[in-house]
Amino acid sequence: MLKISDDISNEDFEEIKEVKAYWKRIYSVLRKDIREKLKNLNISEKKKKSIIKELAFLSEKKQIKYLEELYRIYN
Repeated sequence: MLKISDDISNEDFEEIKEVKAYWKRIYSVLRKDIREKLKNLNISEKKKKSIIKELAFLSEKKQIKYLEELYRIYN
């Protein structure tokens, strides 16, 4: 993991206002139906947050396949 600074921990990094805004913007690029499927997935919010970050960089087809696989595993 990237070390930001000695005076800020990696956990605190995601609490920075600009970082939060960045991840919210990423989340909004996911289609509404994909967001809804993710929202209904039976996993922790922390895990959902991690998945959002992964989905943001996948093509739409791969996002759907990824979610289908997660549904097979968790639901």
